[in-house]
Amino acid sequence: MDKLIWLHEDCLRATHNLFAAAPDTPAVFVWDDAYMSAMHFGLKRRVFIYETLCELPVDIYAGDTARVLESFCAAEIVTGKTPNPQLKAVMQELRGGGKVSAIADDPFVRMDSPPELRRFFKYWNKAKKHAFLYDGRP
Repeated sequence: MDKLIWLHEDCLRATHNLFAAAPDTPAVFVWDDAYMSAMHFGLKRRVFIYETLCELPVDIYAGDTARVLESFCAAEIVTGKTPNPQLKAVMQELRGGGKVSAIADDPFVRMDSPPELRRFFKYWNKAKKHAFLYDGRP
């Protein structure tokens, strides 16, 4: 396989720029239980991810993300940029064995500092100040 799109939770939409960067390229998502547990993904978040994947042109595989992606022997893996340090570590590991291209997406909000990624509401309380021209009023 020459090229492969790796979808992760930060690029789960059909209009993400990575699909334009790699048209007609097969896409995969790796359902990595160990990673999801380490990220403290609860049942609701896992269901949301799964339901989103059902709406996308993607094949779903289970296992360790890096090992599964390496098994495809793709010359290039195209994925979405992310602020997530664990996903960045997987990208760095994959770069050792081949080429990984991380494609930026149009940001939902532009924040003054890096977001808090462990809990959504910590992220949202900071992001909403920049989203939808939020003026601070309840």
